[in-house]
Amino acid sequence: MRTPRLAAATLLVSMAPLVLGVLTVQPAAADTRYDQYGLTALASGVRTNGDIGNAGGLVTLDTGSGYVVAHLDASPSAGVLADPYEPGTLFRTVAGQVNANAGSEVVNVPDAEASYPGDGKGSLETVPPQTAGPITTGGGSATAVATETSAEGSATGGVLRVTGAVDAEGSTSSASLHVDPAAGVVTSIARTHVSRVLLGGVLELRDVVAKATITTQGDRHTSVATLTVGGASVAGQEVALDQDGVHAVGAPLIPGKTISDATAQANGVLKNAGLEVHVTEAVHASTSRSASADTGGVVVSLASPDLPGGVAANHLTVVVGGVSLTETDEPAAPALDLPLTTGTATTPDLGTPPVTTTTVIPGTPATVGPAVAPAVAAPTIAPASFLVGGRRLSVGTAIAAFAVWQFLSLGTATLYAVVERRRRLVLA
Repeated sequence: MRTPRLAAATLLVSMAPLVLGVLTVQPAAADTRYDQYGLTALASGVRTNGDIGNAGGLVTLDTGSGYVVAHLDASPSAGVLADPYEPGTLFRTVAGQVNANAGSEVVNVPDAEASYPGDGKGSLETVPPQTAGPITTGGGSATAVATETSAEGSATGGVLRVTGAVDAEGSTSSASLHVDPAAGVVTSIARTHVSRVLLGGVLELRDVVAKATITTQGDRHTSVATLTVGGASVAGQEVALDQDGVHAVGAPLIPGKTISDATAQANGVLKNAGLEVHVTEAVHASTSRSASADTGGVVVSLASPDLPGGVAANHLTVVVGGVSLTETDEPAAPALDLPLTTGTATTPDLGTPPVTTTTVIPGTPATVGPAVAPAVAAPTIAPASFLVGGRRLSVGTAIAAFAVWQFLSLGTATLYAVVERRRRLVLA
């Protein structure tokens, strides 16, 4: 019985240095603070890009409804622009020129803006109906708020109509960016919802919802992007949309026809109207220092031939539902843990000041002998030491501890072998 107990006691003794090391030497906690960061958000219910010719005069469009764009960075800087209807580059350029020439705001772009530093809040209560060329808009509101650590905006557009091409109702978008640099936390959310859109007079989309989120905690980054279409139809036939196009679903409108026949008929209607439809894939990615999320959207290309008399055609791309988020960050540099020495400051002893001795050799007037080197005290060197578990250990103590650890770790195997051999001899 003594032999197993002795072996167990030896094993416990050999583990003592390991246990002591675990208790006294612990890794430093990770610093999750963000020293630099940059966040962006874009949400739009309906976006258009292209040329309108025979549908209402030659006009280049890059308009949208329910449009929100926001940014936030570590400068610190934040900005939000929320539009019930985004009039596009051309309209904003013309409005800027008119207002500059007039010396005051003659042409107003209805939107809500906020910035930090600057005016941190903006709002727009109502937007009256108005028509400009082939574009008609009406109804809507917007809000914008910007602070040192946040940027939020929302916009709702009642009606957006492009003659002969697009008729959208009820576009609502929102974006929210928040950061806590001290905790290393980011929360970004953007969403858009379009109640109904009629394109080319034949394709109807209902309840298109796009949503994206990015969340971070230190090095952990997560992103999500989703796009859903509540319902769609082509000339009354219910259809499903995907990356490959349009597919009929439900009961065919014409009795006796199959789903394949209904799909072919729906695509024939779209082709005759000059429409091509597909859904872009939602994508999201993340690393230890960045994240992105893009919901994609329903992309509709509308084209019509030129009319007699030199009337230009329509070439327009419409995206229904679309949210995009990006985030990047850089951690704070780790703090240097330098030991502080306290006590009374003393002036070091620099020894005796250097003295030059002049020796005169008899018989040789004014001959100077060799100069004696000045005596300078050697600098005092503090003995080296280690800081372990809050205690300062000298080099000798550290070497002694290492020697004991080596003795225990290497001697345990030998001791165990001796005990085992004696046990076998006793049993024999």
